[in-house]
Amino acid sequence: MRNRFVYGVILLLSIVTAMTSCKDDATFLTDSNATLNFSSDTVFFDTVFTSNMPRIPLSVNHQFVVVNPYNESVKTNFRLSGGDNSVFRINVDGEVGPEVNDILIRGNDSVFVFVELSVDPNNDPQSLPLIVRDSIHISTNGNRQNVQLIAWGQDAHYFLRDTICDATLDDKLKPYVVHSYLYVPEKCTLTIKEGVQMHFAPRSWLYVEGTLIIEGTKDEKVKFQGDRLQPQFEEVAGQWGGIWLDYLSKGNRITHAEIKNGTVGIYCDSSDIQTVQNAPPNVVVENTEVRNMSFDGLSGKTAYIKATNSVFTNCGRYTFLGLWGGRYDLKHCNFTTYSYDFSRREPTFALNNVQINEFFQITGIFRMVYDVQNCIVDGGLQEEVSFGIFKNVPDPVYFGDTLFNNNLVRTGRKFVGIHTNNKVNISPAFLDIRQHDYHIDATSGAIDIGTNVGVTRDFDEDLRNGTPDAG
Repeated sequence: MRNRFVYGVILLLSIVTAMTSCKDDATFLTDSNATLNFSSDTVFFDTVFTSNMPRIPLSVNHQFVVVNPYNESVKTNFRLSGGDNSVFRINVDGEVGPEVNDILIRGNDSVFVFVELSVDPNNDPQSLPLIVRDSIHISTNGNRQNVQLIAWGQDAHYFLRDTICDATLDDKLKPYVVHSYLYVPEKCTLTIKEGVQMHFAPRSWLYVEGTLIIEGTKDEKVKFQGDRLQPQFEEVAGQWGGIWLDYLSKGNRITHAEIKNGTVGIYCDSSDIQTVQNAPPNVVVENTEVRNMSFDGLSGKTAYIKATNSVFTNCGRYTFLGLWGGRYDLKHCNFTTYSYDFSRREPTFALNNVQINEFFQITGIFRMVYDVQNCIVDGGLQEEVSFGIFKNVPDPVYFGDTLFNNNLVRTGRKFVGIHTNNKVNISPAFLDIRQHDYHIDATSGAIDIGTNVGVTRDFDEDLRNGTPDAG
């Protein structure tokens, strides 16, 4: 019996010694370029945690794995970007943070990272962001990697890389929030009713191959904007992607919408040129305002676009761009950028139907028809209109009935031929462009310069008289 005990003690000591020796003798990788592998680069919490029982915080847990792919061991540090103020907490190999340092990951081994989300129950849920974000910085030998943390904030309708078909969005009380994209396939229709609020996370798009119908009203516009609700983001461009109408998309109509703070307001992708000339418009835009776009407000490539009684303003590149030909019917619209937020070199309004190579040689000419009447094209540059956007390339050749008449334009060109009755370099005298009030005062050069084009009501749905104003 005694011998068995002695042997048992010796065996136990041997195991402990072996384990200790293994730990002490670990070879560590010191390469500053060492990178670890993650089971996921983004952790999503897709439960609306603000709808929990009153005064009882909801704690939601997810996990991911960090893998050391090397034969040597590493020591790694984990830190929440938001620190003590973050609504997230991490647990790495049993140690709790917001910051956990010197976690040993042996060669070809891994550790689990548990992420917990909890909210102060005394907070008003509506004071929280629509989407809560943070990130975990993971540093190994000074080389930093990141895992993104994303959670739904308020009680809202959320879309995460979703496809939608033959659906109607009509909830005026809870916003609709899109992360990554909301996709409308070909032969499907998405209808968005009056008063709906649409919010988009950064780099998120409404992508349409089918048909988009937006049915806002004068008093209840459909609003598109980013998901940052703080006052400092109220008028900041580039917070989300935009509305992308694919070349397959047909029959789109946007009425009484406010689209702001994105990359591109409305973009129509290429269409077959014969279809453009003989079919209805790819999109009809009416009584809509598009503003604060880091690139373009309204643009099309070989598209058929019809816009009436609409405002396109404060864009980093073009408020309107018609590229590679197409058909563009623009009546009683404003196209203006005054460079308060952007440094621009190119005119705000551009039409072009040529394709060029890197040597500025014309490699293709596309059919173009445009009818631009009773519009205001103005801005902070001396030249705000272009009929051939590429430098050193002559104005394009036009096909069919083309008009550019009775507009108020900031330009250095002389309008002749197909461009008639335009007033140039006269102030439109908007009431308050800083506050986005594009009504004109009594001194405006746009008063009574228009012609009757059959648009009987204006942006506010008021009746126009027999000699309408431009814009």
